[in-house]
Amino acid sequence: MEKPKKLGKYQITRELGRGAMGVVYEAFDPQIERTVAIKTILKSSVDKSETEEAFSRFRREARAAGRLSHPKIVAIYEYGEDDDMAFIVMELIRGKELKDYFDREDSFSLHDGVRIVLQILDALDYSHSHGVVHRDIKPANILITRDGKIKIADFGIAKIDSSLLTQAGAVMGTPTYMPPEQFMGTEVDQRADIYSTGVILYQFLTGLRPFTGGVISVMHQVINQEPIPPSQINPNVPVQLDEVVKKAMAKKPENRYQNVAEFMAALKLASLSLPESQESGVKPNSALNREYGPEGTIKLADRTLTTEVRRKHDIESWQRITNSRDPADFQRYLEDYPDGEFTELARRRHAALTEATAKALLQQEARIRAEKEQRKRKKAELQAAAEKAQEDARTQAEAEARRQQEAAEKERWARKIAEIKDDAEKAKAIEAAKREQEALEQAKRAQELSASLSKRNHQFVEVLSKREAAVDAERRMLKEHKKKLEDEVRRKQEAKKKLLSRKEAIETQINTAAEINIQQETELAKRDKELEEARLRIEAAERRRKEAEARAALAHKRNRRMILTAVSVLSALALGGLILFLS
Repeated sequence: MEKPKKLGKYQITRELGRGAMGVVYEAFDPQIERTVAIKTILKSSVDKSETEEAFSRFRREARAAGRLSHPKIVAIYEYGEDDDMAFIVMELIRGKELKDYFDREDSFSLHDGVRIVLQILDALDYSHSHGVVHRDIKPANILITRDGKIKIADFGIAKIDSSLLTQAGAVMGTPTYMPPEQFMGTEVDQRADIYSTGVILYQFLTGLRPFTGGVISVMHQVINQEPIPPSQINPNVPVQLDEVVKKAMAKKPENRYQNVAEFMAALKLASLSLPESQESGVKPNSALNREYGPEGTIKLADRTLTTEVRRKHDIESWQRITNSRDPADFQRYLEDYPDGEFTELARRRHAALTEATAKALLQQEARIRAEKEQRKRKKAELQAAAEKAQEDARTQAEAEARRQQEAAEKERWARKIAEIKDDAEKAKAIEAAKREQEALEQAKRAQELSASLSKRNHQFVEVLSKREAAVDAERRMLKEHKKKLEDEVRRKQEAKKKLLSRKEAIETQINTAAEINIQQETELAKRDKELEEARLRIEAAERRRKEAEARAALAHKRNRRMILTAVSVLSALALGGLILFLS
């Protein structure tokens, strides 16, 4: 991957270093005209199972260091993140790691070592007072600037008060500098940083690490063995410093210094027993006040290395990096030994690794582009699926609305049919009551006539009764016809129900709403026509019934007139007969 020209508002100047997960650039902030370092990390450069943890550590570093503002802590200016990259904009430090001095076996005076440790403790005291425990204090994270001051970097596994980002059970750190409780995965606090600083003090005093070997061996020694007192390795170390180191590196946290202030006070007091400063010739007490304070600077002794010693250092440096896959290691070798025995080989290895890294980054970039395209396609597919789901939901809602409308229409027609049926029942009941009343009246009149008239009148009455019977027969026929009509209406209703059930069965099989709507409208029109025909038939029957009733009433009137006429005639005859009889 080619060097970017810009990252956000920052103009990339050059590449400072490259690792397995990302690149560190030197950049320039044009807004405030400040040179910065930008540390980047790529998701594609990390195993998928470790991506979230790597980015969490990166964010944690920015969050932890971002809470701190101290001259001995690398300042964090900004944090950014996108789909595949995260970056931290930080203070650019011109200098080297303390690890580089230890790896080259550079010698420090005891005063220099104490002075550096006091500066480390000063920075940790500030960090702890702001609720941040570093948890990975080691020479690689201690930067020494060109003017001899120290800077603490890499808060990637820092523990922040009230933070759930790091929890008990997670073993993180560098084995040689980790306290026993950190190896065992238990909760750690500021006393872990005190232990790690004690190990660095031990190296300054002896030139050696207290525990060496593989990870398992170091873990066993840290947990179970006490380190050799520094004074037994370096006779120039006062026993007072032995006690300081012993307490700082105690196995149990409760046996160590409980805070950095105690450690600083004890170290200052023990440093009074150091021999006079070789650089200035002043006594330790005044040197402590003037040179070893937390704000003091580092004075490294000038060294003139012999050719044999330089060749030895050259070989050892090459042996340390000969199997490395990091081009930055060979770049540092070329800077330290520009005319060394392995310079040409280092150049070739550096070029090969740089080319391989560039190819790998190009492949990663191509893979990233492919993954982005795939994510875009997936996003488009998901969007199309969502739109289809919305369309299906809208279609279902419309179908449900139509079903509800049809149900309401069915209920309306059912109510209408029930009303027609109730009206027919009421009319039938009224007709039956009327017929019963008329029958009673006719029977009463017949009894009166039969009691007052003669046999002829009785025969006449019988004729009238037969006619009434004929009228009743006609009424019964009309009633039966009406019943048939009602049965027909009932059959139509049942047919309508069957049609509705058949319609519901058909609706489950039809795919398009248009066909369903057409069929429903056709069936509704058909049912409306049938109901209209049934209504017309009922009205026709009702008209025929009324006409029959009118004919019966007319016949009844004629019969009454005939009866009255007959009665009048008989009365006249009877009166004439009586007059004749009397005359």
